[in-house]
Amino acid sequence: MSVNLKVIHLLCACLFLGNVIVSGVWAVLAERTGRHEIIKFSNRMVLITDVLFTATGALGVVVTGHLMADRFGGDMAHGWITWSYMLFGLSGLIWAFVLVPIQLRQRALLARFDYITADYQRLSRVWQVAGAVATLLPLPIIYLMVTKAG
Repeated sequence: MSVNLKVIHLLCACLFLGNVIVSGVWAVLAERTGRHEIIKFSNRMVLITDVLFTATGALGVVVTGHLMADRFGGDMAHGWITWSYMLFGLSGLIWAFVLVPIQLRQRALLARFDYITADYQRLSRVWQVAGAVATLLPLPIIYLMVTKAG
């Protein structure tokens, strides 16, 4: 069972990280075009893939990680587990309380106007910075999981 759980954990981590990285790239490339319809499509796809892949991958990582933590003495028995929880949790908080609300406000602006507004551009800059932070935070977890360091 533990091997299957580890495989599921790794697949969920790939799903989560892959989508987080690709979503940022999609948004930046779409916005570089300056074309409302492309940006609107990208915003819609990022929201959909966040639900399908980011949220599903994150939930899978948390559940399988928590289940596997018992093999190592529990979820707070080692620094590498604690740091992983903290980094992943902080990334999730940024996603839930900064990135998704911004995406929804952007979506409303894109629906209301047929051009890219200054408000949209301001939100986009915040989304890009917060998104970069939320994307970078989970990356050290890969090192911690593989080396069991920390």
